[in-house]
Amino acid sequence: MTDLDARKAVLRGKLKERRAAAAAANGAAVAALAADRFLAAVPLRAGQAVAGYWPMADELDPRPLLDALRQCGVLVLLPCVVAKAQPLAFRRWDEDVAPPPGRYGIPAPPDHLPALRPDILLVPLVGFDAEGHRLGMGGGFYDATLEALRGDGLPLLAAGYAFAVQQVAELPHGAMDERLDLVVTERGAIDCHAEGGQTI
Repeated sequence: MTDLDARKAVLRGKLKERRAAAAAANGAAVAALAADRFLAAVPLRAGQAVAGYWPMADELDPRPLLDALRQCGVLVLLPCVVAKAQPLAFRRWDEDVAPPPGRYGIPAPPDHLPALRPDILLVPLVGFDAEGHRLGMGGGFYDATLEALRGDGLPLLAAGYAFAVQQVAELPHGAMDERLDLVVTERGAIDCHAEGGQTI
């Protein structure tokens, strides 16, 4: 384990505790408010594809947002693990129940459904900073996915989705870590390209 990995591991433990406390205290209310914040900050059009996620453990629940996106005519996709440290695939899911367990037991639409490219990628977080550096679970899936999607030359908005208490002043990061464009919490949307991370 490198020094960077060790620093991330320590921070991951602390931030998971923060996230769990926030989810237990007012998770449902924050999820509804974060959905409103996202819709106010991100321009959408019918037919766009937005990749969300099915909430695991204490992650901020995106289901209120995904329901609202469907009502706006947006195609809602969920991620599917293809292989370790490989880019995720994304398939449409219009149900309000969990998809069946996929690889590693993560709920995911079945493999027989066609894979689609998202225009907007909603990224679950353990932690983040105002510059868009993110801390995930350590599997490398979202870094690989962001690198692949950004490499195809098509527009992509990568938006982190988290409780505000998951923000830190500065997150340890390396050259291979992909940054977010935006982070949405119950307090608003942080533009990670603006100096100091301006809230919009």
